[in-house]
Amino acid sequence: MWSGSGKVSIPDTIEEAGGETRWLDRPDGMHLRYAVFGPAGPAGWCVFLPGYTEFIEKHLETAADLRARGFGVLCLDWRGQGLSARYLPDRSKGHVDSFDTHLADLDAVIADAGLDDVGPLTVVGHSMGGHLAIWYCRRHPERVKRGVAIAPMIGVAALKPSIGSLLAVFCTVGMSGRYVFGGSPYGPRRRQFEGNKLTTDPVRFDRAHRLIAENPDLAVADPTFGWARAAWRSIQLTHRPGWFESIRAPILVVLAGRDRIVDNVATKRAIQRLPHGVGLRIPEAEHEILGEIDPIRDQLWEAFDRFCGLKETRAKVKEPETAEL
Repeated sequence: MWSGSGKVSIPDTIEEAGGETRWLDRPDGMHLRYAVFGPAGPAGWCVFLPGYTEFIEKHLETAADLRARGFGVLCLDWRGQGLSARYLPDRSKGHVDSFDTHLADLDAVIADAGLDDVGPLTVVGHSMGGHLAIWYCRRHPERVKRGVAIAPMIGVAALKPSIGSLLAVFCTVGMSGRYVFGGSPYGPRRRQFEGNKLTTDPVRFDRAHRLIAENPDLAVADPTFGWARAAWRSIQLTHRPGWFESIRAPILVVLAGRDRIVDNVATKRAIQRLPHGVGLRIPEAEHEILGEIDPIRDQLWEAFDRFCGLKETRAKVKEPETAEL
C-alpha cells in the first residue's frame, strides 16, 4: 500500500485495487495479461493504454481516478511489456514486430473482456499508448465516444524521418532483436531520480521502481532496432495527408511543457489537424504527467472532467492555461 503525495492510498496489486487479472492467448502463441476494474458506472467503460516500458500496476492510481469518475476500466500489458509474453529471451529488451500487432491485440483484449458491444468507449492512452489510442479512434469510430492522448508519441526526437532507411538496413541484416545504439538492460541508472526525464515527483517515481524490484519480470529497458522501426513506421503513417483529418471522435491531447521524450512540435501540428481536437499544455510537467506531483495531475484531471462533461470536477486548482500550446 502506497500513499501518493499524501492524497490517496493506492494498493500495489490489481486485486487489492478491486480489479480482476485475466489472460488471453493469441493465435501466435503469445499470452497477454490484462485487468478489468468494474462494473462500469454512469460514465461507461474506459480503456486505458499504458506507454512504452509500463505495466498495469504502475497505473493503479490512474485506474482509481477513473473509477472515482464513474468509469469501469480496462488496462493491458502490451506484448513485450509487463507480465505479457516477450519476443526475446532478454526481457529487458523492448521489442515488437509492428504496431499493427499491438492494435490487433487491443481488439482481441476488448472482445475477450466483452467490451466490444457495451456502448461507445472512452479511450485514454499515455505516450506510446496515446499514439495507439489515436490509432484506435481512427480505426473504430463506431466504438469510440472520445479519446484522450496524454503526451502522445506522435513524434520522437530520436526517430527522425531520415532514419527509416537506416533502421530498415539494420533489421534486414539481422539486427532487429539487438538494442538500439547505446541501449542497455534495466539497471541502477534507471532507478536514479536525479536527472530523470519522466517526472518531478520522487514518490511516484520510486513506487514504480519498487514494484519492479519486487517483481523483476516487469522490467523493460531500451528498445531494439525492430521496435524502433515499428514505431517509426507507425508514426510516419500518421503524417500522411488526411490521416488525422479523418478521425471523427473528439480527442483531448495533453502536452507536457517540459517533455524531453516526445516531440511537442509534432503533437501541436496533429492537434491542428484533428477535426475535433482539443489541446492542453501543462507548462511545468515532465513526460509522465500521470506520474507527476498532485498540482500537475490535478490540471490534467480538471481538463479531463470538462472534456468528458462530468458533473463533478474533482480538481481543486485554478483553470489551466489551455490557449498557449
